[in-house]
Amino acid sequence: MKILPKLFLFLLLILNFSAVAYGQYERKQVIAVKTDTPPLIDGNLSDRVWEGVTAASDFFQYEPKNSGDAGLNTEVRFLYDNNALYIGAMMYDSLPEKITRELGFRDSDNLNTDYISIEINPFDDGLNGFIFMVSSSGVQVDKKITEEGEDVSWNAVWKSNVAINDSGWSAEFSIPYSALRFSKEVKNGWGLNIWRIRRSTRETFTWNFVDKKIEGAQKQTGIIVGFEEVKPPTRLSFHPYVSGYVQKKASEPKWLYSHHYGMDFKYGLSESFTLDMTLIPDFGQVQSDDQVYNLTPFEIYYEEKRPFFTEGTELFQKGNIFYSRRVGALPIGYFAVDDSLKENEYIKINPTQTNLINATKLSGRTANGFGIGVFNAVSANTYATLSDSTGNTRKIITQPVSNFNMIVLDQNLKNNSYISLYNTNVYKGANYYTANVSGVQFLLFNKPSTYSLFGRFNLSQQYNTEAKDELGIHYNLQFSKTKGQFRFNYSSEAKSDTYNPNDLGFIQSNNSTSNMLELNYNFYNPFWKLLRLNNSLNINYQTLYDFKKFTDFSLMGNSWATFKNHLSVGFNFFIRPVDEYDYYESRTSGKPFIIPPEWQFKIILSPDYRKPFIVDFSANYYTIPQHDNSSVILSLSPRMRINDRFTVRFKSSWNRQTNDYGYVTTINTTNSPIIIMGRRNLENVENIFQTSYIFSNHIALDFRLRHYWLGANYLQYFNLENNGRLGIIEHNENNDFEVDIFNIDLLIRWEFSPGSELAFVWKNAIQSYFTDDFQYNYFRNLGRTLYSPSDNSLSIKLLYYLDYLNLKNK
Repeated sequence: MKILPKLFLFLLLILNFSAVAYGQYERKQVIAVKTDTPPLIDGNLSDRVWEGVTAASDFFQYEPKNSGDAGLNTEVRFLYDNNALYIGAMMYDSLPEKITRELGFRDSDNLNTDYISIEINPFDDGLNGFIFMVSSSGVQVDKKITEEGEDVSWNAVWKSNVAINDSGWSAEFSIPYSALRFSKEVKNGWGLNIWRIRRSTRETFTWNFVDKKIEGAQKQTGIIVGFEEVKPPTRLSFHPYVSGYVQKKASEPKWLYSHHYGMDFKYGLSESFTLDMTLIPDFGQVQSDDQVYNLTPFEIYYEEKRPFFTEGTELFQKGNIFYSRRVGALPIGYFAVDDSLKENEYIKINPTQTNLINATKLSGRTANGFGIGVFNAVSANTYATLSDSTGNTRKIITQPVSNFNMIVLDQNLKNNSYISLYNTNVYKGANYYTANVSGVQFLLFNKPSTYSLFGRFNLSQQYNTEAKDELGIHYNLQFSKTKGQFRFNYSSEAKSDTYNPNDLGFIQSNNSTSNMLELNYNFYNPFWKLLRLNNSLNINYQTLYDFKKFTDFSLMGNSWATFKNHLSVGFNFFIRPVDEYDYYESRTSGKPFIIPPEWQFKIILSPDYRKPFIVDFSANYYTIPQHDNSSVILSLSPRMRINDRFTVRFKSSWNRQTNDYGYVTTINTTNSPIIIMGRRNLENVENIFQTSYIFSNHIALDFRLRHYWLGANYLQYFNLENNGRLGIIEHNENNDFEVDIFNIDLLIRWEFSPGSELAFVWKNAIQSYFTDDFQYNYFRNLGRTLYSPSDNSLSIKLLYYLDYLNLKNK
């Protein structure tokens, strides 16, 4: 096989990695003390149980200067019993009257406020952990740490409170063991770091020193010891819900009423393994997608917003073959319903998503760092309803009962390294193929984290079809320098022309190879008038996988500078000095579209967010001189903080493309098909208005309005010739169009007790498509859109948190 020589070379490098050994950074240590009396979580630190407990103190500065003592004293103490970990923190401040206290939604980690953050790694592996964070205004933030970064969508149920006093501000936490994953067999303590953010001076401090020159802050924790006597209780909780909807579709004359009920539950199989399940879920209140009109040959990626699929899924990100929006997605037979219509029939109902019956996650990690993740979801039969002129109806199936599975085995190794094995499987009934993707992924660091080696190899299979089974491969190998001011990354990646993980994963295209070199040179400490400066240069060379035909060569550079007045300036450039051979735009296998050389540059300005009124700005210019093609993109994002409760945000972007070339249609003939390309002017405007009013830490209102408009005016048509060039052709169809997408999302949320909430949501959606009387007139189009029929949804949902221990102790 083509990849065996490269795999052999990298395996040799792996063996060399295991032989490298250097000294590590110094790790601080603090002791957690067992208590028989838990403290009252009121934020005041007045309980006597805190007396005599040794504090974690003597912090270091992380920002703006990555060295030296903090200058401000911070003291954090730890207690525990068999139910929870208790934390008491005192943040001394010589100017307590300047402590900022902006309110926000839960998980708002960039408010104009101070923060204290507790980072816990129960397995002390430098890879996985938890962050529990509270602001000086009392806003809770929790995150899951993985080797991919921080996942703010993860949520746990825990308690906190804060208080402002003459010496600064204080905070208390109660973190139940149900919020953590740990093993009683870990005897050497947990990884721990404490972060303090002082917003008034834009300073950040850490308890254990974190060197910016070393990649990965989670590798640079201290240690908390003293948990030898922990006897964790049963972890069992329920989240039953009930919801009601009043909805009116644009195509229906009447309002429709519906109600739903179901439940999520979590059960701790042990102190480190958890079973999560959702039964008959309802995701109707999630925020609307920022939909766009797709002119590209690729599928548009939309982020997952459904809570069950965003929380605790870090193990399932291994291999990049799990895209949870495939579960409950558009039925596979949705577009084929038209072909099933008989004379005098019309489509009455054609659901745009499959109904999810249940979904289950099992995940955890043993004391020796062996992680297991199992995911399963089942969707019900989905039917379209057809009706005729006499009122008779019939149903046709658009997707049968479907089963989605993933299993991951992940082993932590020395030096914050790991290796993973994984598999996904999708079964959609006997009449459809079964999809299977398997793979291995590893990340290896030498002891001082100077260099890393990353590898991934995936095999996709589609079998049990009438046609021949499809096999495809994907590999990605990377070697990186990960420490110091100068860093680099070299990667070699390939996807075969038959690689297809998209039944449960997501890729936009296959049949490609890419070799990329990235160079970075960063300044982490202040100099001249700058606080920091980051620079990168990327060189990329691409070919087709199957015939190794050249497709692209490009250079890209980025610089990001933050001045001492906290104004940040970014500059990006992109140069492609040679023709690009685009094998996707034609929508025909093996037929390229040649794009002449191009260049572009972008500038970004972002001011100090401590100010009550700021404006982010960016400008991007792009051109292909030989096509007389140019594009200007401007973006303005003003933000006004009226007070600590009320914030207004607006983002407006405008994109004008002149003489853009793109695919129009394919005309099938007795000989070869004729691919029609068009020269067009495009204009795109997107406006987003958002305002939040926070009544308290537990009651908040959020209003979001988005309008997206795209207009296309076709000027000339061409035939795409076999050599990739364009030949002029007569084409009399009018392909001009204007698209409008308008959404309103209004959310009022009341968290009436930890983990329990009542939410009211109003959604309004309009989509319009015009082909007549084309004009570049944004406001005329907006007016036409607002008078178009709309979808409306009003819903209320009650979610209640029940914890087995709380019920038992009552």
